[in-house]
Amino acid sequence: MKRLCAFLPLLTLALATPSFASHSWGGYHWARTSTPFTLQLLNNMSSAEWSGFLSLVSADWSKSSVLHTNIMSGTGGGNCRAKAGTVQICNRKYGFNGWLGLAQIWISGNHITQATVKVNDSYFYTTSYNNANAKRHVLCQEVGHTFGLNHQSFSGSDSCMDDVNGLFDQAYVSPNAHDYEQLVTIYNSHTDSSATVAQLLTGAASYEEGTDVPANFGRPVGTGRVPEVLFVRELPDGRKIFTHVVPAPVGNPDER
Repeated sequence: MKRLCAFLPLLTLALATPSFASHSWGGYHWARTSTPFTLQLLNNMSSAEWSGFLSLVSADWSKSSVLHTNIMSGTGGGNCRAKAGTVQICNRKYGFNGWLGLAQIWISGNHITQATVKVNDSYFYTTSYNNANAKRHVLCQEVGHTFGLNHQSFSGSDSCMDDVNGLFDQAYVSPNAHDYEQLVTIYNSHTDSSATVAQLLTGAASYEEGTDVPANFGRPVGTGRVPEVLFVRELPDGRKIFTHVVPAPVGNPDER
């Protein structure tokens, strides 16, 4: 089935050959004192179906040699509040507001400090999007953004991070070899003197809410194409919230 959305390459550094092109996202990464490290994915999903897709996505990304994911019970509540050092993952009917899924990442300097992933059941309950490949693709891509990955934009990537081929089919539900290579490039380059990754949830501190309203995402960061898929909002304390969006048409697609 053809996607009704097009993913845009953003902040991508191109190397000499497409097969080794970089899709690191702006150099942002989790601070950690050793590699490999484990990142907690907090499951706030409201259905066994979504929890099952999250388990598949977690297992796929944990094939990385430098980053592993561990699913734990969510603490984000209905508003998917971010918790320091973790990724809160949620589903809800957020409305026909122009996005299928989003990843929101809090940045301090070059370090990711917390993140949320939201998938929009308003669209996924419609016939246009209610299929396993679409749900798994979007969830896999948004989780990948929270690691510091951008879209793959070169032909034949066959990855959930792909933004060229435009198909919700089995080829695009999982990371590919280049995604894992990119994570090695990001996380084997250095370690940090302190960590932004929560080792224990009891040690993770306060909660913050990100917005699901497009008008509040902040300014677009991209090429000027429509629709934009990356936004940034500066916080008063100097941090930033980046929002990666998987776009969808505004309005119920089943009524078109």
